[in-house]
Amino acid sequence: MIVKPRALNPGDKIAIVAPSSPADPDRLEKGADAFRTLGLEPVIYPSCTKAHGHLAGLDRERARDLNEAFAAQEIRGIVCMKGGAGSYRLLPLLDYDLIRANPKVFIGYSDITALHMALNKLCRMVTYHGPMLISDLFLGANKMESYTLASYEQALFGTKALGRLDNPPGEEMATLVEGAAQGELIGGNLSLLVSTLGSPWELEVKDKILFIEDVGEAAYRVDRMLNALALAGKFRDCAGVILGTWSNCKPEKKGGYDGYDLPLQTIFEEVIRPWGKPTIQNLRAGHNYPAPTLPFGVQVGIDANRREIAFLEGANTQ
Repeated sequence: MIVKPRALNPGDKIAIVAPSSPADPDRLEKGADAFRTLGLEPVIYPSCTKAHGHLAGLDRERARDLNEAFAAQEIRGIVCMKGGAGSYRLLPLLDYDLIRANPKVFIGYSDITALHMALNKLCRMVTYHGPMLISDLFLGANKMESYTLASYEQALFGTKALGRLDNPPGEEMATLVEGAAQGELIGGNLSLLVSTLGSPWELEVKDKILFIEDVGEAAYRVDRMLNALALAGKFRDCAGVILGTWSNCKPEKKGGYDGYDLPLQTIFEEVIRPWGKPTIQNLRAGHNYPAPTLPFGVQVGIDANRREIAFLEGANTQ
């Protein structure tokens, strides 16, 4: 049974933690100010101001912040500062019993995918694939973009089922494999999904809807990673697939034979289509903006024939 966190309310304290890479202090404070405009009180944890090479502090420091944020009774939600790299280092260091006993709204994407998988699998807790503190939503020059903000607030502050999930205006979803399916939504960044294969934190997709996206990966690397999921049985076991955005994932020119990688569309058709699972393409979710907030762990229905996605239950409690 999935555990749902309490919905956020105005005045709630939210922890800002840095499980992955460091950030510029000016951007940190600007992002914190934006959360205040939402009526929330951000509490900046120590990892947000640390740096250890490409990481926001030592592994034990970043893990301690995350464990303490879940344990703190005054903290009602947890927002990751940014992605980058390093969240996978924390998986053996987290107190999953403590986290399971203290479910809270937990938000992030990209490198944070490793934590989404762990919290879903080991804690059976709803988490959110959505904007972090250092994001276009909160660092915009004038005001927060309406589509992204509306999805964010509805997901975090509401208790009702989110219902139909529409793309931003002007963006159309597409059908890769026809059919309809229902199941718990899980997934995230393809590179991170592949990185935990064979570990205790490996992605669990049995009878679930698998959401996948990535950024900055050459098409041949996307092909390799999708095939890794296929070889691990993920497309065999899932109920359906949602393909998000593939920002800057392009065919790469190869030397020696004056050719290019296969196009992404060809790769999807050759790797995913043969499994026959209902599959929707071009949900504008991932490393793009505007973008919706996706609650992982709740039931979602997809109708690939009609190119429709709908959340069938609420993600939070009162």
